[in-house]
Amino acid sequence: MHHYQAALTTGAELKTWILVVVGNVFAAVLAVRAVGHFMKKDWGEMVTMGVAAVFVGAFIWFPDSVQAMLGGIWGKVSGAA
Repeated sequence: MHHYQAALTTGAELKTWILVVVGNVFAAVLAVRAVGHFMKKDWGEMVTMGVAAVFVGAFIWFPDSVQAMLGGIWGKVSGAA
């Protein structure tokens, strides 16, 4: 008779997996949109999308750094730090 005990986890592996999937989907959508804007020669939309992609990509690929940065900014604004 085998007894299995489920290990409790912090969810870090799940968080990493979700961020990888979301990052890959974001990169695929970004590539498709960039090619579409390039084919239509819609340079303004392509630049705007690129700038927005930097901010969204930072949240997806560097969530801990962005959280620390926003916490620091909030500390300065609220006078807590």
